[in-house]
Amino acid sequence: MGFYTDYKAIFDAVKTTLVYVAAVPEVPAVPAHDEEPEIPAIPAIPAKGVASIKTVLVGEQYSYGNLPKAIISAEPSPINPLSMGKMLNVSVVFSIILVIREYEPKDWFEEIIKPMGDVVDAILADRTLGRKVKDCYPIGFAPGEIKFEKDKVLFGGIVRFQAVLWF
Repeated sequence: MGFYTDYKAIFDAVKTTLVYVAAVPEVPAVPAHDEEPEIPAIPAIPAKGVASIKTVLVGEQYSYGNLPKAIISAEPSPINPLSMGKMLNVSVVFSIILVIREYEPKDWFEEIIKPMGDVVDAILADRTLGRKVKDCYPIGFAPGEIKFEKDKVLFGGIVRFQAVLWF
């Protein structure tokens, strides 16, 4: 694999981690009857992702609708030799910008900080992002106003992460 493939896989893994997929309940077995064979049970599938986020974008154009929304954004990533002539240590830095609402919340902790914490918890549940990186951890947590244009203020926050990629 090349650098682009490994780098992009990190952002795809973060998106997959955040996208909410509802749980599917167990379907019980149906015993054999009237010359029909038994239908085996189908096990339940647990929910995954962050339920408090409706939309997750990475490298895509965004609009102000369908909130709350997570926008995964790449930041400058330092690259250093890991060992002479062998591998590189890439510190992949990215932000998850959470645009949660269009008006100031009444309860910052419940309405803004809780969904931000859900994002941190989801990433920390698998710090290797499905074995795409050696480690991934938060390096910043900033709830507040999100300004996209001069006169467009939304409310949410930014959670910054650093992932360790050996290439």
